[in-house]
Amino acid sequence: MKYLIAVLFSLLLFKTQAQQADTSAFYNKKYGVKSYIIPVVFIAYGLSSFDNNGFPSSKAVSDFRNENFASFNTSVDDYLVFAPGLIVLGLDAFKVKSSSNFANQSAITAKSVILSLGVVNILKYSTQVMRPDNTTENSFPSGHTAFAFTLAEVLHQEFKDKPFVYISGYTIATAAGAMRILNNRHWFTDVMVGAGIGMAATKLVYATHQYKWKMNKGGFLPIIGSNQAGFIYQF
Repeated sequence: MKYLIAVLFSLLLFKTQAQQADTSAFYNKKYGVKSYIIPVVFIAYGLSSFDNNGFPSSKAVSDFRNENFASFNTSVDDYLVFAPGLIVLGLDAFKVKSSSNFANQSAITAKSVILSLGVVNILKYSTQVMRPDNTTENSFPSGHTAFAFTLAEVLHQEFKDKPFVYISGYTIATAAGAMRILNNRHWFTDVMVGAGIGMAATKLVYATHQYKWKMNKGGFLPIIGSNQAGFIYQF
């Protein structure tokens, strides 16, 4: 499993470098290799903690959860993952200046979610890691966490000049990931790698999006979760 992820992200970085060297306008050069350092660190650190490896190891985190939060059970994480996206919508509704207009924002969000959850599901059903609660073999990586960090990264890219705003998005996404562990649905590895995938996928989409739509009016923003999908209308 470690080697599979390492290969995937080696290819991602190679593709990024190759696209940067291209003189075409397909890839935004401001999203260089350095912009992927944080998500790659998340993924590498997560992989290093697989099973009983690293510090803290996934097993150690699970044991700590079982000893101190064995009765923890909530469904808040199923809804909290949408919060960064709702913050984007709220700021748009109040006409707060963002990096993209609504049409492009919607397209970027949809593509980012599809890419991140696509990678997540490929890994889930190819690695077949048992969940800590021993229910199903699709634990790795965490789809909820990937989704939350995808929307948090959209929030960051749209409102880069407002640190309090995008930090709140990452904080919410982190809380959602922590709840997945506390609910005994995911290992520490799953959450760390899911977060990295969500951020990396979104950065890649922003780097390659072509910004064809000039409209800045109300419309539908696609919201796609691990178990549900729909649209939210912004006035």
